[in-house]
Amino acid sequence: MFKKVHIFRVKPGQELLTEITHYCHEHGISSGVIIGIIGSLERAQLNFLMGLPGKYDSVDYPGPLEIVCAQGSVALKNDNSVFIHIHIQLSGKDICRGGHLAKAMVFSTAEVAIGELDYQLQRQLDSHTGLNELLG
Repeated sequence: MFKKVHIFRVKPGQELLTEITHYCHEHGISSGVIIGIIGSLERAQLNFLMGLPGKYDSVDYPGPLEIVCAQGSVALKNDNSVFIHIHIQLSGKDICRGGHLAKAMVFSTAEVAIGELDYQLQRQLDSHTGLNELLG
């Protein structure tokens, strides 16, 4: 199932999704499961699916925030670009929120674990949902 498990750190001031995408490109990961992410964020933007096809509302959350948990997938879209899909749970002094990760600036650290798969996950635009959905 897993070809290899990758564990790496995203440093303070770096954008989490950008750095995960960069790591995947650098290490040739085009298919995987994001097993987990822990750490802290300066700020985050979460998306919430409000309607179909693909109608999202975005909410910005100021930090500092703790990453309680996060999981997701790494797959290829039809154009062979890597697509990172993460859902995340965040907590702060007075809040606990979760949703689809759109942006996140790392505060102290983010420790990311990705299980690289030995088969290819694929995504394709679904006409009903308006989203790039997993095939299979």
